[in-house]
Amino acid sequence: MRKQVIHSIGIISKKENLILTERLPDCKIMLLEPADPFPGYHGTVIPAKSEPDALYLVTKQNYNEDKIIRATMNIRKEFPYAFDGAPGTITLSNKAEHVIRLKKLNYMHIPELLESYRSHGIDFMKRKKLPPVNSLIKIRKFFEMKEAVEGIFQDTNTKQFAYLQIPCSLRWNTFEKMTMEIKYNTQDNRFDAAIGHVYDENGLFDFVRIFDKNFRLGKLSYLREKYLEHIAKL
Repeated sequence: MRKQVIHSIGIISKKENLILTERLPDCKIMLLEPADPFPGYHGTVIPAKSEPDALYLVTKQNYNEDKIIRATMNIRKEFPYAFDGAPGTITLSNKAEHVIRLKKLNYMHIPELLESYRSHGIDFMKRKKLPPVNSLIKIRKFFEMKEAVEGIFQDTNTKQFAYLQIPCSLRWNTFEKMTMEIKYNTQDNRFDAAIGHVYDENGLFDFVRIFDKNFRLGKLSYLREKYLEHIAKL
C-alpha cells in the first residue's frame, strides 16, 4: 500500500515559557522568545543556540491571518534575508494576543523586517515589562509529513518531529493531563508533546506532535497506543 504524504496547512498548539528578549537593546516592541524550547523533553540537553528556535512579534491589533500570510509572502520576495513567518496567538495575562512567529532569522535583521511589515500595514505592540509567562501558543503553519507506518508520520524537514494520528481533537487541558499521565507511567519519557491538525482530502487529520532527538518507531508506536487508550476512556 502506498504510504500517505501530507502537504497542507494546519494548526499546532503547545505550551512554552516565554520571556522578553534582551538581545536587541533598542527594541521598542513586544518581542518574545522561548526560555526553554521543547520544555517536555528531559533527555540529553538541547544545545544552546546563538539564535532562539523561534521569536514572537506581538501585533498591535488582531490582523486577519490571511493579511499576515500575504504580507509575509510579499516581503519574502523583496527581503534580502530568508525567514519563515506564520500567524498565531499566545496567552498573556489570560488574554489571547496575536503574533507573527518568526524562524530562521538572525536578530540583527529584525529591525529591517519590522519596517517591511509596517509598509504592508502591520504594526506591533509597544514593549512593556513582562515577567516570564507560561503561554499557550497556537500557530497556523504549513506541514509536510510522510507516513512511516500506519498512524505515524515523520516531518520531512525536521527529523526530530513525528506526528501520531488520533481520532479526534482534544482540549488543551485534557491533552496536558493525558500527557503527564503517560509520561509518569513511561520508562523512556524523554519527549515533548503538542497537539494539532491539518486539512487533508478527507477533512481534518488530528495528531499529537512528538519532539524526540531520535526517531524510533517502537517508542512512537507505544506512545500512540497510550494516547489512543486514554482517548477511548473519555
